[in-house]
Amino acid sequence: MLTVHEALEKIKQLARNFGEETVPLEEAYGRVISEDVFSDRDYPPFNRATMDGIAINVEDFNSKNIKEYRAIQDVFAGSSFSDKIPEGQCVKIMTGAPVPDGTNAVVRIEDVEQKNNKLGINSEFIKPDQNIAKRGEDLKKGALVLMSSTLISPAEISSLAVLGKSQVKVFKQPTVAIISTGNEVKPIDVHLSSFQIRDSNSYTIQAFFKKWGIQVSFKRLVKDDKESLLVTLKKALEHDIVITSGGVSMGDADFLPEIFDRLGVRKVFHKVQVKPGKPIWVGETDSSVVFGLPGNPVSVQVACKVFIEPFLRKSFGLNDVLAIKLPFISIRNKRTKFDEFFPCRVETKERSGLKAIQYNGSGDITATLGSDGIALHPAAQDSLEEGTLIEFFPW
Repeated sequence: MLTVHEALEKIKQLARNFGEETVPLEEAYGRVISEDVFSDRDYPPFNRATMDGIAINVEDFNSKNIKEYRAIQDVFAGSSFSDKIPEGQCVKIMTGAPVPDGTNAVVRIEDVEQKNNKLGINSEFIKPDQNIAKRGEDLKKGALVLMSSTLISPAEISSLAVLGKSQVKVFKQPTVAIISTGNEVKPIDVHLSSFQIRDSNSYTIQAFFKKWGIQVSFKRLVKDDKESLLVTLKKALEHDIVITSGGVSMGDADFLPEIFDRLGVRKVFHKVQVKPGKPIWVGETDSSVVFGLPGNPVSVQVACKVFIEPFLRKSFGLNDVLAIKLPFISIRNKRTKFDEFFPCRVETKERSGLKAIQYNGSGDITATLGSDGIALHPAAQDSLEEGTLIEFFPW
């Protein structure tokens, strides 16, 4: 049976490129750039005033001891001033406006006072380039701004807009099929008998993909019937990613490993030394990657975070997300000899750290409510004492 680390390495080897497409900038949030993006010009493209004030020649003030100036024009953002500015004169300038040639400092308006028809400066010394953003100090034309395989957040949207990228080349999203299995599992909107449960797993998995902006195009609920499973899974395998829940353990009705084999899905591994989620089954075809998840709700949530998210990140060329190490402010004893993931929340009031959320096993439908993520109880540690630094993975 594989360790979590060994399973993750095999899963990441299955990563694949789903293709590329071009989308409008308005639709690029949450997508992953598939090309390097370069600066189209210098930024700022001119010497820019960073304060409201007056633009002067520093030599007039420092060397020639000129302390009062006559303003000959107002310069606003979006306008310019190209005339020569004579000695002892200045222009009033607004934040964002281009600094005229012949001036090399902006004195902020707070340091200027009206004296009759002139403007006096209440400063002892003015530095060259004071309150000026120099042309090209942020970016030079042709500079690399964003690398391929960058996840687009609001910061990237802002930069792309500044660079004039109304259309953005991104990696295509995979097509996804989700199948929940089990005779006892029913749609959420039907009347239940006392021995039946509602299908929550398909909604959990769908929500996980929605966080990545991936729309699920195929979702089915199938009984523990070999022929029904065969027909449904054959159709599901037309998608890039297939996620099933239930039917992969050792019970008499756990048919999925057999069905996967009949459909030509090559098994990569079955079972991992992890709790919850030990029975996970992973395989592939030439065109699909298959994750057979256990049926318990917490197992599904943990598997999405621990196993499927790294697969997606690798497929998009993103780096792994490193765990955050935080102090544990509970006490926890080991239940198995495996790596164990458990829900916890971040406390910041009386004591800062991670507090375990008590729950009744992987079938507990409220186990992760109020949690901020999952923490790892390593296989090698029988117990976690208060103050122990542990790895935390935010949802």
